[in-house]
Amino acid sequence: MHFTIDTQDLTAGVSTVIKAMGTRTTLNILESIYVQASGSDLLLRCTDLSLQIETILPAEVQEEGACVLPGRLFSEMVRRLPGEQTVVSSDKNTVTIVSGHAKTNVQSENAEDFHSMPDVKQEYTVSLPKSALKSMIRQCIFASAQDDSKPILTGVLLEISADGLCMVALDGYRLALRREKLLTGAQEKTAVVPARSLLEISRMLEDSDDNVNVIFSATHVMLDMGHTKVTTRLLDGEFIRYKQILPGEHVTRVRVNRQELLDSIERVSLMAREGKKNHIKFTFEGDSLTLSANSEIGSSYEALTVDSMGSDIDIAFNAKFFSDVLKALDDTELYLDMNNNISPCVVKPIQGEAFYYLVLPVRVFSGM
Repeated sequence: MHFTIDTQDLTAGVSTVIKAMGTRTTLNILESIYVQASGSDLLLRCTDLSLQIETILPAEVQEEGACVLPGRLFSEMVRRLPGEQTVVSSDKNTVTIVSGHAKTNVQSENAEDFHSMPDVKQEYTVSLPKSALKSMIRQCIFASAQDDSKPILTGVLLEISADGLCMVALDGYRLALRREKLLTGAQEKTAVVPARSLLEISRMLEDSDDNVNVIFSATHVMLDMGHTKVTTRLLDGEFIRYKQILPGEHVTRVRVNRQELLDSIERVSLMAREGKKNHIKFTFEGDSLTLSANSEIGSSYEALTVDSMGSDIDIAFNAKFFSDVLKALDDTELYLDMNNNISPCVVKPIQGEAFYYLVLPVRVFSGM
C-alpha cells in the first residue's frame, strides 16, 4: 500500500470515523481504524459492531492495499502532522507515515482480520433534507431513556407512513414526537434506532437542504451522506404503544412565550435544586402563570402573563424535564394543554403538527 493525501482531508476523515470505534472491547482489533487505498480513493472505517462509520477521501494511490492501524494512536498522530501532504506506505506489517519533517513507523494488523458490519441490503429507502433530519434528532433524542432497565427505550422509534416520517422517544417521564414530510418513500415501516447512533449521526449532518438517504434492512439502517456512510444495528423488541397514552382532549389550554417561560423556569429552578427534588409548581389563574419553588433555605416566585383558555389549574413538574422540551424548540410561542394536576401536560405548536411533547407532572404537596 502506498498513497498520498491532503493532511486536512485525512484529519477530517479520521475524526469522522473514530466516533464509531470500539472501546474496552474483547476484540482488540475493533479499537482500530481500517484503511484501504484503491483506485483514486482512500476508505476509512471504524465499528464497534453496533455502529459503523466509513468515509471515502480523494487520494493519489501509487499502490493499492489495506491495513488496520491502532485507532487512538493514529488519530492523535494525524491531528499533529506538520505537512500539507501526507504519504503513507506499508511494508508487510510496518506502516510508514511521512508528513513534512515528521516520519513515523507504526505496526499494523492484517486487514482481513477486521470485523466489519454486514452490508445493508436495500429493502426500503426514504429521503429527506439533511437539515430536517438533524432537527428531528435534536428535538427528539433527549427524551430517550438513559439506563438499560428497558433497553427498547434507549432507542428512538422511526415510523414511516404516507404522511411522512415520525420520530418518537420516551423514558417514562416525558415523550417527544417529531414529524417531517419525506421527499421519497412513504410505505408503512417501523424501526427502533439506538439513540447513541442517532446522536453521532446528528453531529455529522449539515444544516443544508442536500438530501440524505435512509436505507433500511430487516436488522440494520444505513444513512448515505455521499462520501460518508453510517450503519447502525436496529434494536430488537416492540416499542411501547405510545398512542394509547396520548390525551385525546384538554380542559385547559395556555398560550405561552417559549423563551420567557424557559428563562423563568431556569431562574426559579435555582431554588428548586436546593430542595430534595427539582420540582416547580405552575399556578394558572386567568391570564397569569406563577412559577414557585421552595427549599429548606428559601423560596422563589415568578409571574408571567399568558393567554389562558379553560379552567384554572395548579400543577407541578420536574424543572429539567420541562426545560429540556423548551430548549429543544425554536418556536416563539407554544400551546400547553392540560386536564388536571395528575395528567400529563402536552406541548404543541400554535400551527401545524410538527411536534408533540408530553411531560408527566409530579404530585403537588400543600405548602409547595
